[in-house]
Amino acid sequence: MFSHPPAEPPGPAATVRGDPALDARWRAATAGWRPSAIRSVDADRVWAWVRHAWEGLLAPGPGDEALDDDDADDGDADAGPGPRVRDVLTVAALLVLQERFLAVAAGERPAAGVPDPRREGAPLDDDEVLAVVRRLWDLEPERAEEDPDGFAAELAGFLQDHLDERAEDVREQLLARHGATQVFAELWSLEHGDELDPEQEGERPFPLSTDDVAWIVSGVPGPEKHTAWEWLTR
Repeated sequence: MFSHPPAEPPGPAATVRGDPALDARWRAATAGWRPSAIRSVDADRVWAWVRHAWEGLLAPGPGDEALDDDDADDGDADAGPGPRVRDVLTVAALLVLQERFLAVAAGERPAAGVPDPRREGAPLDDDEVLAVVRRLWDLEPERAEEDPDGFAAELAGFLQDHLDERAEDVREQLLARHGATQVFAELWSLEHGDELDPEQEGERPFPLSTDDVAWIVSGVPGPEKHTAWEWLTR
């Protein structure tokens, strides 16, 4: 009936605005992610928060060392992961963080594991994943030829373990840089847009206005909010 398959919805690089100077890095980090990567009623808002949070993590915070983009080249396992790979992993970790937060806010238990982001289209190949995990765990690269399926599964498992830890890292970094009140309000707003002032809505939904942050944190109390707050600030 159709001569061409239906067009896929635009990806996050096409729908999310941020600092124009970082557009190229954002496109490189999010190229290929599928819409199914977001399991929220408002995927566009989630991607907007991910970009906002990602940009906030780029500048070194107190006690952090600035990332030097010349330190490594993408795909060079000896040099380590390059800047694009680090960006992809940060995006993946932020997606894990928001999904776990929203699960807690909905009265559910967060998933214990982390899915392999490559299943959702994350632009990582095996060499790039190897460059990440070989710095953290001992691997036996010869197994790639002896047992390719087993080695691929092992590599995926290490990547998932790394993202599990990275999600905790970005939670702590966001709280340290922006404060628990702002981070909580932003995450809560992802599925509670009804608690935002409609007059405050603009082209870029983040950062939230001071009034929106205050209203979310103190305006509508409830057990779900308390539980989510305790989880985020644990």
